[in-house]
Amino acid sequence: MDRIAQAKAASAEKYHDELPLEALDRARRMAEAQGWVRVRMAARIERETEQIGEDVVVPTPGQDVGSGSRPSKRDPKPLGIVFDHIVKSRGWTTQLEVGSVAARWPQIVGPAIANNCRVESFENGVLTLRATSTSWQTQMRALSAFLDKRLEEELGHGVVKEIVVSGPFARSWKHGRYSVPGRGPRDTYG
Repeated sequence: MDRIAQAKAASAEKYHDELPLEALDRARRMAEAQGWVRVRMAARIERETEQIGEDVVVPTPGQDVGSGSRPSKRDPKPLGIVFDHIVKSRGWTTQLEVGSVAARWPQIVGPAIANNCRVESFENGVLTLRATSTSWQTQMRALSAFLDKRLEEELGHGVVKEIVVSGPFARSWKHGRYSVPGRGPRDTYG
């Protein structure tokens, strides 16, 4: 009798639970008879050993430092270092900078412009702004050189390739299936 069988017998004798152990053995024998094979999963999945943070001084070459009193690659890292590593490894740097520009828009362009023009989207190097009126849309187009220079200071060269300034949302004046051709409403919303 092997060690496992001895341990089962000792447990069954001590706790009087022969029936569950016999049912488990019977289920295992049936599964094995049907071709099911019991595979033990690896206890630890090997991950890429990517070091975050500073280099670790190893006292003896080829020796893992472990978690002793010396610094180790397994030591906890500050959240700032971990977040910087995640942002760089996933390629989120540009999106994060543009998101920070949208959040800091009043500090970048000033309160007067921020009250009348907001960041709507940023995709493929095209920054889309939405003005509150057509006059502010025209003003922002005139200030696009200043805005481009200011964004280049904040984000870096070449991140924003084009600035598109849109006017306010205009509602449609066409009701029904038929409409009369003509100029229609002009600068009604600004």
